[in-house]
Amino acid sequence: MSRQLIDLRSDTATRPTPAMREAIAEAPVGDEMLGEDPSVNELVEKAAALFGKEGGLFVSSGTLANQLAIKVHTNPGDEIIADSHCHPFRNELGASPFLSGVQFALISAKRGAYARGDAEEWLRPRGGYPKSSLLWVENTHNQGGGHVFPLEGLDGLRAFSQEQNIPLHIDGARIFNAIVASGIPPQEWARRCDSICFCLSKGLGCPVGSILLGEGAFIEEARRYRRMLGGGWRQAGVLAAAGLYALDHHVERLADDHANAQRFSELTAGVPGVRPVHDTTPTNLVFLDVSETGKTAHQINETTMKNGVAFSVPSPKMLRAVTHLDVSREDVQTAAQVLADSVR
Repeated sequence: MSRQLIDLRSDTATRPTPAMREAIAEAPVGDEMLGEDPSVNELVEKAAALFGKEGGLFVSSGTLANQLAIKVHTNPGDEIIADSHCHPFRNELGASPFLSGVQFALISAKRGAYARGDAEEWLRPRGGYPKSSLLWVENTHNQGGGHVFPLEGLDGLRAFSQEQNIPLHIDGARIFNAIVASGIPPQEWARRCDSICFCLSKGLGCPVGSILLGEGAFIEEARRYRRMLGGGWRQAGVLAAAGLYALDHHVERLADDHANAQRFSELTAGVPGVRPVHDTTPTNLVFLDVSETGKTAHQINETTMKNGVAFSVPSPKMLRAVTHLDVSREDVQTAAQVLADSVR
């Protein structure tokens, strides 16, 4: 594809900036499997301090971080209480039952934000039922259009998890979007859960990587499973250096992505046959229902791609646009016009 493509398929489309590439080139490295990579150690320590957790683990992807959390927190035959559109259920290729032998108790919740009462209804009694072993929260929520999980709702779930002695995990692939949009600092989110992960390769603009955070014993067990699953690193400092750079330079600028997503949402609001799936655009995700255009989302996307704009297609009736550091204000204006021309 042309480098001039306005790529709105995902914030994983970001490429390392020149300054990030320089940090990568200069990174000190060592054997991470032996705990001797100084760049990885610095990244993990920085992330743990930022979120107020005891330890952390650098892994290749958000999916791996999620699956490690599930592996440590549950046993085969257990059940995870989560919303019906959560990432490990919808987007991780059935990894949870395959790797950990667990199933999901799924809650239908607006934009992924379920409440304590919802979780209470799915708490299994003892006897002929699977054990409820984990509460799952996604923040921000992908299928929920970048929705920020309400802090008061999380307080209720945290109280419930502690009363029932069920750990709570936050899939924070885009937690920094939530932090910037809400103004609520990292430690406030993290103290309401037992474990949390975040992606470096989405809005933070790194080429690869995620961080899993939790207490010391949890991280040591996750490290053991990471190696068992083939996820160990050697000289991974060249990748960790990108993460260090991103945490220092790419967090506050997420507000630009949010403003651009809001602008794109406004510009597409009047396009005939196109309507927003969600009533607000809190962060960097925009979902559009194109069912009234007379064309499928795939057909529209094929046309827009020929004109230099790429969307993702979650369903035959829906397009998703994701803003990121490689998408400018001018780009979203162009993308909106290309979309309008393509549905006419």
